[in-house]
Amino acid sequence: MLFKKNQLTPEQQLQKAVPLPTGAVDKRFSALFSQVGQPGKPTKEMLSFGLSCASDAISIDLSAVSSRIKAGENYIDIYPGEHYKLLAAIIKKRAPMVVVELGTHLGYSALCMKPFMPPGGHIHTFDIIAWNQFADTILKPEDFNEGLTQHTDDLTKWEDVQQHRALLESADIIFLDALKDGKQEYNFLENFAKLNFKPACLFIFDDIRLWNMIALWYNIDKPKLDMTSFGHWSGTGLVWWT
Repeated sequence: MLFKKNQLTPEQQLQKAVPLPTGAVDKRFSALFSQVGQPGKPTKEMLSFGLSCASDAISIDLSAVSSRIKAGENYIDIYPGEHYKLLAAIIKKRAPMVVVELGTHLGYSALCMKPFMPPGGHIHTFDIIAWNQFADTILKPEDFNEGLTQHTDDLTKWEDVQQHRALLESADIIFLDALKDGKQEYNFLENFAKLNFKPACLFIFDDIRLWNMIALWYNIDKPKLDMTSFGHWSGTGLVWWT
């Protein structure tokens, strides 16, 4: 073989060529772009909603959830900079009966949202890996007794979306926190474009400032609001799915 294939992602190539000048534990390449000409603009209602949730998040107490973390950093109690308190505030204010989460992982987000769901509300969390297959999960079997269900179906596949069509179309909030690999989120949205969501279903996008998410976020032509300063350091975006 004359040439060795480059296995690095475009972002990794950038980091190697131009090291970022900070000592941050986690640091990523992103980009700045003007609001002028960008598809999708926040409505006055969305601005008021976002600011109210950001303010409410300051007093949210998630210590009952963060106390479950036995290894690694306690990201749950960091605010702003992490999105957990903002998620809880959104749930508290929006009072959704049905929440769909894409990306269960260790259970942090689901458990931070669950205590603020209204009576009878339910969180449906999707992941192709069962929650108990993660060694550091903070989920417990009893968490699924009421108000929380995990589905191990792949919503990048249209046949799996069809299986859950009624559930997805009944959602008040859909929270996307999956791979951010430049492919999966596009597949989600391609499938979701075929569904009829409830009027003003609120989509919450994680990591909108990451390199693989920049174009996706920029090109969403619906009412949207970048909440990064009050959410996840790597990006939090709200979209009214009208």
